[in-house]
Amino acid sequence: MLARARWSFVAAAVAPLVLTPLLFVAALRGASPPAPLARGTLPAEAYDPAHCTWYCHNHGCPHRPALGRFLAGDDGLFGRTVGALHAAGDAVSPRARGIGYGAVNLVVFCAAWPAGTYALWIVALRQRRALAALRAAGRREVGRSPEAP
Repeated sequence: MLARARWSFVAAAVAPLVLTPLLFVAALRGASPPAPLARGTLPAEAYDPAHCTWYCHNHGCPHRPALGRFLAGDDGLFGRTVGALHAAGDAVSPRARGIGYGAVNLVVFCAAWPAGTYALWIVALRQRRALAALRAAGRREVGRSPEAP
């Protein structure tokens, strides 16, 4: 029973590490036309009034925002996040502003954020295992007779 519990913990701990890249690649390859796995430059697409394209990414989005200004506006969460990333990038690489911003962006959103999320996942799995052990111990206590040692 212990080996099965340990195996299920390991499987649950490793699952996000395997599934996330697979889902990411599936989403990239599922687009029409399929996106390349690695890019040398940002794509140059024409503006489409019906939906956002790479034009919006490269030149700023003229579409009506779907999210409220408190999230998507320049003075909202998005704007403050971009501002903080630029400030951190300027501190990291004061002579090459774009390089510093890109490096900090990658560190925060491709390393620190996923690592923190994964750490919380492991904490949740350990707490779940500890609660299951406490429940099992409580069931054993309930089943004992009062005169048993």
